[in-house]
Amino acid sequence: MSEPFDDGGVLARLREQAEQLAQQRQPVSPPQSNEDVMKQLHELEVRRIELEMQSAALAELEQLKNEFESSRDHYAQLYEQAPVSYFSLARENIITRVNVAACSLLRRDKTQLLGRRFEQFIAPQAQGGFRYFLDAVFSSGARQVLETQLFEGVAGRMVRIEANFDAASATARMLVTDLGDEHARESALRRAFVILDSIREGVLVTDSDNRIISVNPAFTAITGYQAEEAIGRDPSFLGGGTHLPHFYEAMWRSLHRDGSWYGELVNRRKNGERFVESLSITPMHSQDGTISHFVGVFSDITERKLAEADLRELHRELDQRVIERTTELLRANQHLQLEVHQRERAQEALRDAERFFHATIDSLTDRVLVLDQSGSVLHANQACLAFVGQMPRALQYLDFCETDPRWQRSAGRELAAGIRSVIAGSADTFALEYEFATRAGPRWSQARISRFLGEGPLRVVVAHTDITERKLMDGALRQSHAQLRQLALHLETAKEDERKRISRDIHDELGQNLLALRIDISMLSARTEGSHPRLHRRVGAVLSNVDTTIKSVRGIMNELRPMALDLGLQAAIEWQVGDFRKRSGVACRLLIRDEALFSAIGSQAEIVLFRIVQEALSNVMRHAQASQVEIELSSDACAVYVSISDNGIGITPQQQRKKQCFGLIGIAERLTALGGHFEVGMPASGAGCRLALQIPLQGAGRPA
Repeated sequence: MSEPFDDGGVLARLREQAEQLAQQRQPVSPPQSNEDVMKQLHELEVRRIELEMQSAALAELEQLKNEFESSRDHYAQLYEQAPVSYFSLARENIITRVNVAACSLLRRDKTQLLGRRFEQFIAPQAQGGFRYFLDAVFSSGARQVLETQLFEGVAGRMVRIEANFDAASATARMLVTDLGDEHARESALRRAFVILDSIREGVLVTDSDNRIISVNPAFTAITGYQAEEAIGRDPSFLGGGTHLPHFYEAMWRSLHRDGSWYGELVNRRKNGERFVESLSITPMHSQDGTISHFVGVFSDITERKLAEADLRELHRELDQRVIERTTELLRANQHLQLEVHQRERAQEALRDAERFFHATIDSLTDRVLVLDQSGSVLHANQACLAFVGQMPRALQYLDFCETDPRWQRSAGRELAAGIRSVIAGSADTFALEYEFATRAGPRWSQARISRFLGEGPLRVVVAHTDITERKLMDGALRQSHAQLRQLALHLETAKEDERKRISRDIHDELGQNLLALRIDISMLSARTEGSHPRLHRRVGAVLSNVDTTIKSVRGIMNELRPMALDLGLQAAIEWQVGDFRKRSGVACRLLIRDEALFSAIGSQAEIVLFRIVQEALSNVMRHAQASQVEIELSSDACAVYVSISDNGIGITPQQQRKKQCFGLIGIAERLTALGGHFEVGMPASGAGCRLALQIPLQGAGRPA
């Protein structure tokens, strides 16, 4: 058998092209013009693409050849081991090829069958019919079917012979089926129906008038029509008008002329969906030679057709891409010379940029180092050299950080760990403030480490900024803030003392005088009640004014320093809550978790807490528009906690940052002087404002 794929011509062409390319290679000649170089590059690129395409085609041919050989071997194995009997007969009725099942049917070895006439195994009374049958196969070339009886010495059984003509080998190929007795025929028929029900190809059987009489389950699975919907109908109802009438006329002409028909049709499923099927039609003949039935076997090849269309589109796109790639290469060749000049200018600009970079970092007052991936110094500017002195060329900066004793408080090891994290990529940047001992004394610096995100090898930039002056200024500023807090605390204390003194003076002097004046006016009112009615009314008005004045004086004294403070913070806050209820009409609730907390609060903290509560209630009355206020006091071993909540309109962050918000500023200053702090938020109810205070107790550390 000749090979279907002959890749010798392809290999010869590839070898010839490779030899031509080798012959075209010339020794290195003097420099050519850029245009010649461009043309040669283009030709080489085009030839490279052609070789790649030819190599791909050769690989595809090799794959197809391997698949064909595998299929051929598989076919030969199937032929030999098939469960049915296969014979190949020459025109002289000589057996040329048989399989194992055929040898078993005739009860002969293959060597005893090859070269003998098949006719001698036919019963004598049926040999004439067999010769006529075989002549019809060779003369018409159409498929023929014959049921006959074997010779009694062989088996004496009925067999069914299906034969067709193979023009390639000029032989008649026969499929011989042992029909056996009546019981065996029925068993064979049942097995045939089982096989038809289990195969995946659709099978339909029509009578001589082309009316469907039987279908298998695969027919229903492919078309969607049940057996009862198809039986009795012409198979053309599946077409749905997809093919013209002359197509079916040509199909029937070919079927009657050749004895079978094979082709592809486009039909419709029951749901209206179109599908492509591969159909083969074979006529079945009766004993008198007339056509009794037609058997059609078809399979759904829609997916295969779609895949073939996609493959054709892929080949078209590949050709288009080759054309586009060639066009791109032509355009690239036109710009190649320009790119060469631009690259030269870019390299010169890069060298200028490197010189500018080194000059720039050398002019910086900060100390800048560039490290490689191992932590070795690649470049250090002048400020760095002036700080540490002459630096060896291959200095390992990480070892310097970990071993030099001038780093204070293990700052060098911490800096080395930060550099390693940046090199490893676990951190993009790292910053550290440290103290370093120099000949002029300890100096504070800030180190900033970052990765250089370039295309080349990893580079790490370490920049050191001297912050000694800033540290000194920060210390001075903190000391100034502490002094200001002490001054504010002193002023608050002095203010409270002055309020206390003024309140006592008003109580002692003005209060006593007003009380004596009221006693006198009361006595005058009693004397004039009966004798001078008009004077009595005038005295009553004066007495009322004196009472109003006494109330005003009491209010002034309470504003300056309420007398309830002398009874303790708890009594003062309770008095403040009661006074707030009277003046505002707002419900106010005081909740004390532990009354023992008042014994742990110092005198200064008592005044601060009272004033804060007073300021908070004043803000609620003026701004909150609340209907309910709750004050809660609690403590632990470290601090006293105060919470003042209302259900009013609340306060926004913008309002808290207003410059005129002196109430909150005063509260913050009072708490800062005592080491406490406060937060403004929202209650758990979700509406209103909540002021949370925290004041550390004397002798306890600041709470976490």
